[in-house]
Amino acid sequence: MAVAGQRRRRKEERPGEIVEAAFEEFARSGFMATKLDDVAARAGITKGTIYLYFPSKEDLFLATMHEMSRPSREHLAALTAAPQGSAMAILRTHFAFEYEQMVEDRRTREIIRMLLAEVSRFPDLADRWRAEVIGPEVEALRRVVRYGIERGEFRPSAAEEFPHLLFAPVIMACTWRLMFGDDHALDGPAYLEGHLDLLERGLMCGSRPNPPPSAGEGAPRSGAGEGTTFPERSRP
Repeated sequence: MAVAGQRRRRKEERPGEIVEAAFEEFARSGFMATKLDDVAARAGITKGTIYLYFPSKEDLFLATMHEMSRPSREHLAALTAAPQGSAMAILRTHFAFEYEQMVEDRRTREIIRMLLAEVSRFPDLADRWRAEVIGPEVEALRRVVRYGIERGEFRPSAAEEFPHLLFAPVIMACTWRLMFGDDHALDGPAYLEGHLDLLERGLMCGSRPNPPPSAGEGAPRSGAGEGTTFPERSRP
């Protein structure tokens, strides 16, 4: 009985072990150059065993990306399943988590790098990724925006139609880290706070006014929007 139980546990754990091995191979070689023989060797199994769980390399790639991005999806789903309290607080909580996951975690950065490099070359793969992973996350953010509008916290804005706008600074920070590494690292906490400040000013009803002009700045030009200031022109 004990031996049978161990075998059952091993069988249940095997898909996860294959995904872990696949991630390292995809990260090392890219989707096109990765060979399932190498994945099998890294996982300590035969190539045929992979096909028992994943019908194709494309399915294995998607399963790998899906698993690596699971923490972010589950976090957002939990926050938006039955939202309570401030919509802005929900966004603050989620994006603080996202920066930790996407910018600071090597595995998630590798996912972004692979997707940028590989998915556009395989339209079917791109469509499945959009439908299975990106689409649900976009809809979850849309629910937060609508929730904020319904409770009178957010004003109607383009963010309801394009929740992607809320997420764009995270992708920028991740891309920056991929391109420049630690040599020109962004100040993570300050960047996050700047992102959240932009969201608050752009989404909330009666959002905070702009700060007063700093020294050397003049009053708003005639015709400028309320709260908008411009530096005084130097006179000849």
